[in-house]
Amino acid sequence: MKEQLYILVMLFLYRLLWGYFMYGFVRDAIVPILLRYPNEEAGGSGMGRLLYYIEGQFSLSGDPAVQRWLWMLLALCALRMLLSAFIRAGLLHELHQESKGERGLFFFPGMKLYGLPILVFSLIEWLLALLPLYWLGPVIYKLLMSSFLDYKLLWEICPYLLGWLCYIFIMRLCLLYMQFGFTGGTGMLSSLLLCLRYFFTATAISVVLGTGGLFVLLLCGLTGLFCPGLTALLVRQLAPLPSTLFKMWGLAAQYHLWHDKTSLK
Repeated sequence: MKEQLYILVMLFLYRLLWGYFMYGFVRDAIVPILLRYPNEEAGGSGMGRLLYYIEGQFSLSGDPAVQRWLWMLLALCALRMLLSAFIRAGLLHELHQESKGERGLFFFPGMKLYGLPILVFSLIEWLLALLPLYWLGPVIYKLLMSSFLDYKLLWEICPYLLGWLCYIFIMRLCLLYMQFGFTGGTGMLSSLLLCLRYFFTATAISVVLGTGGLFVLLLCGLTGLFCPGLTALLVRQLAPLPSTLFKMWGLAAQYHLWHDKTSLK
């Protein structure tokens, strides 16, 4: 990680600025809608929540302001996908060069060299992630509609969401190893087979380092709950640094597992 210190600093600043921008988006677009939600503690009823949903349906199809926010959200998602793909391309190239014993700033040349191919991988990843919603969507939608009158029905959505998240985790891990093979020149199929062969080891790496990122998120939430004010603000502003560190560490750990097992062949 020492060789990627400059990347860590850049990604920390990137995530800090992105978080500030998203905060403004949520404040202007989402908060006013949530404030109008007929909560039970504020005297709302099941019928009021149903009318709230019907009004939302009409706004999605006929309100220009809502449609403008939706288009902006879509543009932000596309921009984030583009930036994330090029950042990963730079990181992969940096790791490949470091494993060869090279020293230098390979991050930006890697973005130029592998940015577009990794973007294609990202598009495939999104398509595969959304594919199960073709079958899960109607079931979850029906349960959500019923939950307006009975909150307990929301628990029935959890098994579907858990299965979907597990599928996304496995699919992303396989695609990550295929990206290792593509950028390293060893072949995507052999890298995919290697991922399946050492799946439990790769999963353990993701779980251990993912726990670190989850701890940072939990710390932010607890600080905001029990120590509101300047302390919570400082923790929230500094949180992207350890979070980014754990993500880079996780990517490097998966890469070195792939590299070590590939070298043994």
